[in-house]
Amino acid sequence: MDAVLPVASLLYNYDTNRDASPGLLILKGGSGPNEGDDAKHQHWITPELTATTVVEGTATVKLWTGTPDFDVALGAAVSAYLRDCYGSSCVELGGGTLSDSTWQHGSTTWVLKTLMFPVGPATVPAGHSLEMVVVVEPSSSSDMWFAYDTNDLKSRVTVPASASPLAGSGAILSGLATRWLAQPGARLLFA
Repeated sequence: MDAVLPVASLLYNYDTNRDASPGLLILKGGSGPNEGDDAKHQHWITPELTATTVVEGTATVKLWTGTPDFDVALGAAVSAYLRDCYGSSCVELGGGTLSDSTWQHGSTTWVLKTLMFPVGPATVPAGHSLEMVVVVEPSSSSDMWFAYDTNDLKSRVTVPASASPLAGSGAILSGLATRWLAQPGARLLFA
């Protein structure tokens, strides 16, 4: 995750080893933020915070998603978790699940879904990072596609925070820290 607004115009295939479609495929069956199967989770992480930050309130996760081939008959269940991480040790700050029996609602392209959940209060020390983990629940009727890091498909997480290390590049709303989901390095570090 980073605070720089995405400018790419093309959605890349972030998982050429899973499928040939643009975006990221996450297989259903994820068991939460500690899921060990690389194909059943995705982690995005901020750089280390430069100052202690208090996180408290409602996290808002906006994800551009789709059922495979944008099948309008399928439903899905997606969970997101926000964690405080220091090295390989992480503590969950909050999480939630969004279920929808007709995920696409007739759309045959990417749909923006919003998931909100309470976080904190938590004090995240300087040197720690915030991490968001996404899994597709076993109850989902399908695997899921995710799109992010492009000019038009700006998936993001917004977290109420008290300090400025999360601020940057105009991605901050008053009192809120917003991070854009970007791929570089996240999969290698946290797969």
